Amino acid sequence: MATKGIQLRLVDQAVLATLDRIEHLAAKPGAIMSAIAAYLVTATQRHFERETGPNGKWQKLSPRTAAKRSGRGTRGYGHMLRVTNRLYSSITGEATDTEAAVGTNLLYAAIQQLGGEANIPAREQDLHFGKTNRGRRFVKASRKRKETVRVSIGAHSISIPARPYLYVDQADQAEILQIAEDAFRAEADAHSGARP
Repeated sequence: MATKGIQLRLVDQAVLATLDRIEHLAAKPGAIMSAIAAYLVTATQRHFERETGPNGKWQKLSPRTAAKRSGRGTRGYGHMLRVTNRLYSSITGEATDTEAAVGTNLLYAAIQQLGGEANIPAREQDLHFGKTNRGRRFVKASRKRKETVRVSIGAHSISIPARPYLYVDQADQAEILQIAEDAFRAEADAHSGARP
């Protein structure tokens, strides 16, 4: 600005009020963080549905596990990490004025995310057998005519591959930026009379 000459200063109360609201939104973006947390829940559930991690498709089920699951009619049974939908349904989002977070409180969630060894202790268990038209087969414990055999199962470990579901990819980053931009645009347009 020149130090000499003519100066025109325009004071528009509506513009100043809008700038104040935008500044307040920038200083305490709690509403934006809530919207981002809600989006992250949806994005994480989409990772389950697509069975993908940040580096591509999850490792396939072992042949033994896949064979156990084939032919089952239970909803979600053939999908990885969604046999009961418990982990999928436990995904929640939280927000404060300064951050947005997504996660779960299930104990087994970490090993599914990171992979590792699950140590199974030795135990005893009842197996129930019954006669069917296809020979002797496993049957439910509630069946009346059955043979029950007590067996010991030794301690063993199961290797669980990492199947990361908690991550933010480039599409998610773009959507998060869009959420913030839309919030600021809505705040600016709210009292300016502008129509989207």
